[in-house]
Amino acid sequence: MKNNLLKILALIVVVQFFPACESNLEIEPFTALDAAVGFKTKQDVEAALLGSYNALQSANYYGLRSWALGDLYSGTLIHTGTFPSWAQFANRNLLANNAEITNMWNTIYVGVNRANNVIASAPGVNDPSFNVNNALAEARMLRSLHYFTLLTLYGGSPNGFNQGGVGVPIFTTPTLTAGDAAAKPRATEAEVWQIIMDDVNFAVQNASVNNGIGRVNKNVANALKARFHLVRGEWAQAEATASEVIAQTRYSLLPGPDFANIFLTKNTSETIWELQFDANNTNSIAFFYYPVAQGGRNEITSSTALRDLHEPGDQRLRVNVTTGTPANKTLKYTRVAGEDNVQIVRLAEMYLIRAEAAARLGKGEAALADLNVIRKRAGLPELTTTDSNELVDAILRERVIEFAHEGLRWLDIRRTGRLTSVGITQEFRALWPIPEREVDTSAGTIAQNNGY
Repeated sequence: MKNNLLKILALIVVVQFFPACESNLEIEPFTALDAAVGFKTKQDVEAALLGSYNALQSANYYGLRSWALGDLYSGTLIHTGTFPSWAQFANRNLLANNAEITNMWNTIYVGVNRANNVIASAPGVNDPSFNVNNALAEARMLRSLHYFTLLTLYGGSPNGFNQGGVGVPIFTTPTLTAGDAAAKPRATEAEVWQIIMDDVNFAVQNASVNNGIGRVNKNVANALKARFHLVRGEWAQAEATASEVIAQTRYSLLPGPDFANIFLTKNTSETIWELQFDANNTNSIAFFYYPVAQGGRNEITSSTALRDLHEPGDQRLRVNVTTGTPANKTLKYTRVAGEDNVQIVRLAEMYLIRAEAAARLGKGEAALADLNVIRKRAGLPELTTTDSNELVDAILRERVIEFAHEGLRWLDIRRTGRLTSVGITQEFRALWPIPEREVDTSAGTIAQNNGY
């Protein structure tokens, strides 16, 4: 933690919208703000918010690793490259000194710190044109997502979440001095959930309905809240919150033949929150998928298991597992130059959240109706069972296919405790290790996960 949190937020670039190149953050004073003196104006806080979104774009976060390595660990992807640190994920044999584990942890806590700076500074801005609560809602939703990611990767328990498992260190104020960066012990899982839910609830209540493309708004907050309730096993709340998002007429599913366009065309009607990239703000996602002949490094590819899970006629197969050149990749990421956007949450997830919640509540017909919305869109025959257990299994299978290459499969395996479904027989490997350096430099303050 000390390593990470000594990286004090001092520079926030405002030349580009959500700059993805982290080295740009070193551009000097006229494009930067000094967090040590606080953000005092509307423009200061807006710039700080852009820097907060920038943390998501990192290649160590939604810009690649936080979801791709989860898909690799859960068998949606296989490892075809040369990075030993990625091979550990493919082999489900993580070591506590894995560089990817360390970099993800540090990057997410940088995101926490940036959000904390906004949360601390926004209330002090005295400007009638500045919507303080909306700015706080954006920052708190980002912080909520950061802690959710940390908890679902490094915390919880082997059989799921919201069951008295372990948490991660919590920081709710800016890290501006060495003293602020002192290591903190891990909170309990319940304490981490408390901040996650407090923040998302604030965002739902205070975020504007429209904040611009790529920004958190009330619907984004509600959609992520539905996801959080699902992970917590709060079925009635998950069902109700997903229903609120589905009821918004601004969102609609793309037709089955256009499934690829959710990703090939940016910001479609199906998108609830999509992380923005362009020629000036790039990522390495397609580069990691594509072979050298097409300008990539061929580090990951679609698995045979993913291919074989598709039913005959499933229109998502050609998107999830390509058959042309290059083969066994995905049409969800095709721009090797790095301009692909990243789906954080989209409407299809709301239907499947509501379906699963209804099934677990014994509402078989309602669950079946939502499940069949997604199946029909994929060109598949409707199912007819209303048995709750059969429906849950069918919905989880549908989620693997629908969200392949989007990083939700490992989350589903964790929250349902279905480790053996992907060949994990050692329960402790449900939780990824706390970075060894964080444990070693904490002088015993930060405890390692069992088994590592």
